[in-house]
Amino acid sequence: MYLQKLEIQGFKSFATKTVLEFPPRKKGGRSITAIVGPNGSGKSNVSDAMRWVLGEQSLKLLRGKKSEDVIFSGSQKRARLGFAEVSLYLNNEDKTAPIDYEEVVLTRRLYRSGEGEYLINRNKVRLSDVVLLLAQANFGQKNYSIIGQGMVDAMLLASPTERKEFFDEATGVEQYQIKRDQAISKLKASQENLKQATLLLEEIEPRVKSLARQMKKLEERSNREQELKEIQKKYYSYQWKNLTGKLGERDEKAGPFLIQKKELEESVKVIEEKLKKLEKEQPQVDSFRSFQGEYEKLFEEKNHLREKAMMIKNKIEFSKQIIISRPAALSIAEIETKLQDFFRKYESFVEKLFSAKEKNNIGEIEDEAKAMKEDLKMFIDKFKAPEKKEIVPKTDPALEQELLKISGEIEAINRSLTDVQIKIENFNKQQEVERKSFFDLQRTLQEKQRELYSISSKINEIQVENAGLKARKEDLEREIGQELKDFSLLNVAGEATFDPSWQEQILRLKRQLELIGGIDPEVEKEYGEASVRYEFLRNEINDLNQAVVSLLKIIKELDEIIKKQFDSAFHKINDEFGKYFKILFGGGKAQLNIRREVLVPKEEAVSAEGYGEPRAASVNGFGESKNEEIVGVEIEATPPGKKLKNINMLSGGERALTSIALLSAIISNNPAPFIVLDEVDAALDESNSLRFANIFDELIEKTQFILITHNRATMQKANTLYGVTMEADGVSRLLSLKLEEAEKVVKS
Repeated sequence: MYLQKLEIQGFKSFATKTVLEFPPRKKGGRSITAIVGPNGSGKSNVSDAMRWVLGEQSLKLLRGKKSEDVIFSGSQKRARLGFAEVSLYLNNEDKTAPIDYEEVVLTRRLYRSGEGEYLINRNKVRLSDVVLLLAQANFGQKNYSIIGQGMVDAMLLASPTERKEFFDEATGVEQYQIKRDQAISKLKASQENLKQATLLLEEIEPRVKSLARQMKKLEERSNREQELKEIQKKYYSYQWKNLTGKLGERDEKAGPFLIQKKELEESVKVIEEKLKKLEKEQPQVDSFRSFQGEYEKLFEEKNHLREKAMMIKNKIEFSKQIIISRPAALSIAEIETKLQDFFRKYESFVEKLFSAKEKNNIGEIEDEAKAMKEDLKMFIDKFKAPEKKEIVPKTDPALEQELLKISGEIEAINRSLTDVQIKIENFNKQQEVERKSFFDLQRTLQEKQRELYSISSKINEIQVENAGLKARKEDLEREIGQELKDFSLLNVAGEATFDPSWQEQILRLKRQLELIGGIDPEVEKEYGEASVRYEFLRNEINDLNQAVVSLLKIIKELDEIIKKQFDSAFHKINDEFGKYFKILFGGGKAQLNIRREVLVPKEEAVSAEGYGEPRAASVNGFGESKNEEIVGVEIEATPPGKKLKNINMLSGGERALTSIALLSAIISNNPAPFIVLDEVDAALDESNSLRFANIFDELIEKTQFILITHNRATMQKANTLYGVTMEADGVSRLLSLKLEEAEKVVKS
């Protein structure tokens, strides 16, 4: 597993979304990325972001006072943001993390309101889920994989107990300790639940016994009640059958009358609807008026066509009867011209005549008619001469055709007039039939109403008799409801015969029930609930005892794994510590010592811890003793040429080199997927910086490094370099350079 990418948005000085990529080293081994920049540029905020997304809860380590201090607080040129979000993209192709994804994306988000969330591959999870997953991937909660400013000294100057927690992560046992802590938590809860369940069982047991005695008495009463109910069922079934039989006879008697009444009511309803329909005469008058209007319109149209046809006939006849004389001064052509002019005037006059007739304004064209008559007379007089010859001009075919068309239209109108006249005659006949039907229906209605009144009287008599029987039936129903409670228990078919002893048996059983006395009906429910609760607690106690045994076994197994792995890893780290100490110091000696304390055994009763409590006794070194627990780790360091062993006596540079030697030993033995070193080389001089840088040549084969540094020797080991700057708006920005590619460019 290794870190592929880091996304930061709204976290501290990184207001805008910033992406840092960590490509693998092309020359082999894991990558080294150096992050550089002036003081105050925000480069250490990168390591803070990594620490925060890995679940860090300490505000001190995050260099803040409040949780919202990690959200960009704004500047004079930039408004503050409402949330911070950091995402780590981890390559998991080797399945270091036990999750079925080749890429694991860890995301942490915090809002200014105080609400926060953790996500694994965009799915919301709990902090504990993140911590366990990281522990399984060899990340610790107090993560030695991110060493910040001041943590180098703190590692050495910490108490042995505090160092023990650090070495729990360094030796890879933290994931088992998390499981052990969870098992102990469950064990304590199981023990407490077992205690509470036992107390509850002891508390309810007397009540369960008391309820059992009452249940026995209740069963006896239930048997008597059941016997009483069986006799009451027979008694009331007979009474019910007898009464319902009488009611049935009355209903059967009334049945034919009711059918006859219904038929008469339907007949009356039908007759009344017919009368109402006949009374609606207005739509029929409207129909008659419609026929009459249609007839008048057709008749008027026929007259109009007749007048038009007469005019055309006159025009044709006039053309045929003109006698033309041949004076010397007039030629045939002139006569024809005169006639055509006259016909045009005549046609114009006819059109004006029809228009004036429609407007009822004939007087306007009387003068024009007189003038045309005078012109016609003068024209005819010119042809009266001694020599006469009858000339018959040719008839106009258009006039003949128009006359034929009008004759056809007149015939069609005549047919329509005949149809309308037939409709009017049929209407008059229908009116006469409907008037006779109306009076006949009125007489029938009166007869039906008299019959209906007679039948209703007979039905009323039967209903009065039924009313008395129904009152008795209601009384019986109430009595049955009081005695049997459930009406469905009644045998509606009834008993065939009546047994006089039924009433005596009912009285005897009721007296016995009085002697038994009343028992709270809730007893059965309470007994059932108490019994269920009692059995539940017994089963719960049994399950809890098994859980306690199982959890103790798990804790013991985890203790053995932790002890075995811690001791094995600690020996290796101790050897590597001495090795790297000599490399960095050019000699000298350093070692780690385990501090153990003997446990005081407890009673063999169930224990949450399982091994008792420690007492004031200690054993140094690596020797083992029964019932011992590791409570601390001590460090001895002697630089070359000195006799000091107490690390508090070392100088600042010596402490830095010692811490680096210890850190290198841990990485060599149990490397985290990536290591972040934040200016751990700040106190080193040039020669020691070179020794420190050379160590990476070996460690790079085991893990990935992200270095925040000012040291040139350290920078030279990086294959990717990020520069962090801060603009006037208070926002950190990145510049990146892939040194391997730059080196190729320079060489080419």
